[in-house]
Amino acid sequence: MTESAEVALQYLVRFRSGQDYKHVVDDEGRVPVIGSGGPFATASSHLYDGESVLFGRKGTVDKPLHVKGRFWTVDTMFYTELSDAIDGRWLYYWATTIPYGLHSTDTAIPSMTSSTLGRLKVPLLPTATQRRMAEYLDRETAKVDAMLRKLGDLAERLRLRRATAGSRLFSMGFENVKLKWLMDEVDIRAGEANSELPLLSVSIHHGVQLREESTSNQRAGADLTSYKVARAGDIVLNRMRAFQGGLGQVHVDGLVSPDYSVLRPHSRLSPAWAEHAMRSPEFIGYMSQRLRGIGSVDQGNVRTPRINVRDLLDLPIPFTSPEEQYGVTSHLDEVIAEIDAMLAKVLRLRELLTEHKSALITDVVTGKKEIA
Repeated sequence: MTESAEVALQYLVRFRSGQDYKHVVDDEGRVPVIGSGGPFATASSHLYDGESVLFGRKGTVDKPLHVKGRFWTVDTMFYTELSDAIDGRWLYYWATTIPYGLHSTDTAIPSMTSSTLGRLKVPLLPTATQRRMAEYLDRETAKVDAMLRKLGDLAERLRLRRATAGSRLFSMGFENVKLKWLMDEVDIRAGEANSELPLLSVSIHHGVQLREESTSNQRAGADLTSYKVARAGDIVLNRMRAFQGGLGQVHVDGLVSPDYSVLRPHSRLSPAWAEHAMRSPEFIGYMSQRLRGIGSVDQGNVRTPRINVRDLLDLPIPFTSPEEQYGVTSHLDEVIAEIDAMLAKVLRLRELLTEHKSALITDVVTGKKEIA
C-alpha cells in the first residue's frame, strides 16, 4: 500500500479537559464517571454527549479509551471532540500505538499535555477506510482477546492448584502440633558484619525471593544495619501480609526488613514441610480466624492487621516423622515444579498473543497490512 500522508491530530480533534466529579456523583445516576481504568462511578450530569476517545493527562497516560453517549471524565483525563474526518473507533486503535513514554513529561508522575498530543502525526485516510480498518480490528482483536481470557482463566486455575498443594498435609491424618514446639523466633541484626548479604523479600505467590535492590544502585548508601539476618532453612514472615500467604522458606542467607519476622525450625521439622503447611489455605484460615485484629498498625486512616508472632506460634500444623516429611514434601515439590512449568508456558503464550495484537493494530492503522 502506498504510504499515506499525515496530519497533526490537532486538526482532526479538539481536546477538552475532564473535570472533578465529586459534585455530580450519584449512586442512582445513569451517567458513567470514567477514569483511566474505565467507568468507576455514576453521575447525575454529563460532561459530554457523543463519541470520543479519552487520553490520560496525568498518572496513567498510556491507556486510551473509546466511549459513546453521555459521560463524565475525571480531571486527570482529556476527552476529544471528533471532526467529521475521523472515525472514533479507528482513532482509538491508532491511539494504542502511541509510544507514550517518549512524549510524557519527565516527572515523578507521568503527564501529557493536549499540545503534545495535538502535534502527533496521524495517517490521513478516508473515513470509509478508517471504518473498514476499525471493523477488521474489532473482529481480529476480539478473537485474540477471547484466547487471552481463556489463558487467563487457565493461569488462575494453575495458581489455585499451586496455592492449595499444601492442603494435602491437612488431609492425611497427621497429628497436629503447635508451632512453638517446632520453631523459634530469632532476631539477629545485620550490623556492619553482615550488611553485604543479599536482600530478600516475601512474595505472596512465590515465597521468599531476592530483591532487585540486591544488585542495583538502590542499595548503595542504604543503612542496612537494622535489617534481620535470615539463614537458609528459616521461615520469613511478613506480619502484615501473612494473612494472604506472605511467608516462605529462605533458600540463601540474606537480609530481610526489620518489619519481618524470622522463624527457625527445630532439627525435627523440615523447612519445606513448614512452608507447605503455613502457606496452605487451611493455615491461612487459622490465622484469619484466630489472629486478625489481635494486632494492627495505622496506615493512613486504615487499621492494617499485623500478626503477633507469639500468637502465631500457638497455632498448630500437621506433624510427622522427618522421614515421612521428606517423602511427602518431595512429592509436593515435584507437583509444584510441574505447575510452575505449565504456568510459565501459559504466561509466555499470553505475552506472545499480546505482542501479536499490538503488532496487528500497528500494521493495520499505518496501512502496512492490506485488509480485505
